[in-house]
Amino acid sequence: RKYRDNTVFLRFIAVLSAIAVAFALSFFKMRPIVISYAVSVAETKLINAANEAVLQILNEENVTYSDIITLSRDSDGNVTSAETDIAEINSLKSLISLRLSDIIDSREYYDLYIPLGTFFSNSYTNAVGPKVRFKMQLTATAVTDFSHDFKSAGINQVLHLVMIDVDIGGSFVAAWYKKPIKVSTSVIAAQTIIVGKTPEAFTQVIENE
Repeated sequence: RKYRDNTVFLRFIAVLSAIAVAFALSFFKMRPIVISYAVSVAETKLINAANEAVLQILNEENVTYSDIITLSRDSDGNVTSAETDIAEINSLKSLISLRLSDIIDSREYYDLYIPLGTFFSNSYTNAVGPKVRFKMQLTATAVTDFSHDFKSAGINQVLHLVMIDVDIGGSFVAAWYKKPIKVSTSVIAAQTIIVGKTPEAFTQVIENE
């Protein structure tokens, strides 16, 4: 009886070991796909968070073109300079960076949903079947800057665009794997049509020479 009990126990251990090995092999085969999905989802989440942060701050602060740029004209009405309000720019940069961090940190985990058929590396089963859920942690820090663009809008008309450029550096943790990521996005902060003769070039606009 003792021998029979030992045999049952050993068989039980062997089955558990086989299950553990099969699970480990399956996991390491699935891991590259999970990481690939995680990179795509993380980049999308960061870009969406940056756009959301910019729009929220612009709406809350009720930012207009004249809040950022002051145009100077000569006695004939020709534009001579476009002066940036550095204090306003720096304030917006700080608010946007903080809001982006708050949006990302507001969720402890992000979910990944991968169709089961994708793990079989077959074109016929790709994106087919029930979705398997994985959890991902995401962190991010942002560097916000302002830039500008001048475009011709007709005779003696120039479209001046003030852009907010956000460079986001972060990392995600998924499937026991940590990877740094970096994304960038730009959003129009304000714009106006400048009517009248304008210089061939502007200097010291948005901290650029």
